[in-house]
Order: sequence, then structure tokens, then C-alpha cells
Amino acid sequence: MSLITHSADWQQLKQDKHQIWARSDVAKNISPAWFDAVFWQQQNAIVGESKGRYTTYFVEYKTAEDSKVKMVLRHYYRGGLISKLSRDRFIFRSYQSTRAFAELTMLQKMRELNLPVPKPVAAMVTKVGLFKCVNDILIELIPNARDGFQYLLQQSLSEQQWFAIGETIQQFHQQGVYHSDLNIHNIMLDQQGKVWLIDFDRCEFRTSAQDWQQANLSRLKRSLEKEKTINPEFHFNESYWQQLMAGYDS
Repeated sequence: MSLITHSADWQQLKQDKHQIWARSDVAKNISPAWFDAVFWQQQNAIVGESKGRYTTYFVEYKTAEDSKVKMVLRHYYRGGLISKLSRDRFIFRSYQSTRAFAELTMLQKMRELNLPVPKPVAAMVTKVGLFKCVNDILIELIPNARDGFQYLLQQSLSEQQWFAIGETIQQFHQQGVYHSDLNIHNIMLDQQGKVWLIDFDRCEFRTSAQDWQQANLSRLKRSLEKEKTINPEFHFNESYWQQLMAGYDS
């Protein structure tokens, strides 16, 4: 049973070719425009952006209570060779099988398990013809946090921070969370020293006993070693990895 479609905290909104799932506290104001960066630019509400393969926007929403919520607006793109043929169109089978709905539901489930992930706000799937769709998601921005890559370009992490990263990954693994792209860019550290994981597109819960946990760790180590090769100033070495593993095995 989906936590999204069977919860009073969430609402489903259908507008023409758009299907939106939104938290109840924003549902009365939300519209398809919320998932378009131009809408936020027109309101001078874009407060930052992250440029990788594609641009992710940070936007600020003013609530009815006159408080401000900063959100991450992310559009889903295809990767690999298939992206040359179709940049952001995905095969549509059902709304429940779409990338945006899957990530939104997974985030909500992990929040229920008290895992350190950002709070989901809304997602939208837009039908394109009969058999394709595009996906967008809004997630609350983690306050005062930087991703591990940005951090390690500038300074070393303490032994306690490496230990905390390993300990946090182990918490996710204990709950059966498989992160399909666990790399240093998807690990966040806030000013209080808390570690967060982000970007759960194509991730899933795994219940069977497999070697996926070790594969997750190996992927993370490869990402760290790759960044060190590309950026000589990147603060990583084998002793840091041993501290991470000490936290994981604690």
C-alpha cells in the first residue's frame, strides 16, 4: 500500500495531462507551474542552483503563515546512450511506476523510518502522447548543508565525520535501502555534523540477503578515488576510508 496515495498528509491533483501528488500543506496553492523554473524566476524566488549534467534549482516558497520554505526543483533526465535519442521522455506504464512517484514514495517511507533524508514536497508526471511522460519533483532543501564533494575540495573531514558517514550508510542498509548511485555527491553534511543521503531516483528497498550492501560501499569508494584522480587537491586517502568503514561496522 502506498504511503502517498493512502495518507491524509498527501493529496492527488489531476490537471489536464498533469498528475500531481502534493503535501496537504501546499496542495491548495500548487499548480503545474511550480515545476517550471521560469515560474519561480518571474517571482524572483530562485535562491540558488546546482550545475552538473543538468541544472537543479533552489527555490523559496512563502507559506500562508508567512514563513519561507526552500525547495529543490529537479527535472528527471535520462542517462547513458539512450539520452541521445530521448533527453527526458520515459515510457509510461502507470502513474505508480513513474520515476517521480517512486522517489516521492520512497522518501516518505524513509522519513517514516527516521532515516536522514530530505522532506518531500510534491511530484508531477506529465503525459506526452499515449506512451511517454516527463517527471519532476520538489524536495525541501536541507538547511545549512553541503555535499561531500564540495566539502572535500576545500578541506579535510575529521575522523568523527568519516565515522559518521559510515555509521549513517549502515543505518540505511539495516533498513534495506539500496542506493543505486551512492557517491560522494549524494552525501550531505550539515553544520551540526549530521549526515544525510539524497537523490533516490531508481533506488529501492531490498529485503533479500544479497551482496548489494558491499556493492554500494564499493561504488562509493570508487567515486572518492575517481575524484582524487581528477582533483589532486581533493581530501581523500585510504586512512579516511578506514574511518568510514569503522563507522559502518560499529
